[in-house]
Amino acid sequence: MLLKKAKSPKRPRIMYLDLDLHWSDGVSKPLSNQHPPSRILTLSVHHTAPGFFPADQLAHLTSEDTTDPYTLSIPLARGASASTFATIWPSIEGIRGAFMPDFVVVQCGVDGLAGDPMATWNWSLAVEEEGSLGWCIQKVLSWNHRTLLLGGGGYHSANAARAWTYLTLLAAGKQPETEMPIPEHGSWPRYAPSFTMEIEKGSMPDENQQDYLQMVNERFAIIGRRIRVDSTNDI
Repeated sequence: MLLKKAKSPKRPRIMYLDLDLHWSDGVSKPLSNQHPPSRILTLSVHHTAPGFFPADQLAHLTSEDTTDPYTLSIPLARGASASTFATIWPSIEGIRGAFMPDFVVVQCGVDGLAGDPMATWNWSLAVEEEGSLGWCIQKVLSWNHRTLLLGGGGYHSANAARAWTYLTLLAAGKQPETEMPIPEHGSWPRYAPSFTMEIEKGSMPDENQQDYLQMVNERFAIIGRRIRVDSTNDI
C-alpha cells in the first residue's frame, strides 16, 4: 500500500508593528536576516537622531534594495504629529496587504504623545483625528486579523493610563470619548486640570517634511511588491 506523507501544517505569518518613540531593537534585531521568505515581519515607526537611543543601522529608513525586506524601519523627525502618521499610513497598509499576516502584534508606545517628558513628538490620541494613535489602532483592528495589543513606552503616568484605557475600549468595540471623566481614586490629582480622558494637544512644530514622507511611501511601495512576490511563491 502506498502511503502519502502528511504535509506539515504551515506556520502562520506574524506582523509585528511597533509604534513607539524608540526603535524596536529588542524585537527587530533578533528577528533580522531570516532566510526569505520569512514568516515574521517587523515594522518599526520611531524617532532617530544623533545620540538618540537606541542607535543602530537597522533603525535608519529601510532601503528599497535591502537584503532583508522583513525587518523594516520608518524613522520620523521631531514633532511627528497625527498628520505625519496619516501621510505614511499607506506604507503600513501596503506592507500588511503584501505580507497578509495571520496574526498582528502591535506595540502601542505612548511616549510620543503630546505632553510626554521625552518632548520629542506631538502625537495625539483621539480616534476622530486622522493619523492619531487611536485612529491608527482602529485601522489595525479593521484589518480583522487576530491581533494582540501591547503597552510600550510612556513617561507621563496619567497620560499613559489615559491612552491604554482608551485603546482598550477601542479593542473592545466601544467608542471612547475624551470628555469621559476620570473616577476619583488615589492618584486622581495627577489628572488635573481636566480630570477627563483628554490629552491636551501640544504646539511643537512638525519637522517631518512632505518630500521625505512621500519618499517613504514610494520606497515602501517597492518593498511591498518584493514581499508580495515572496508571499506568492510561499503559498
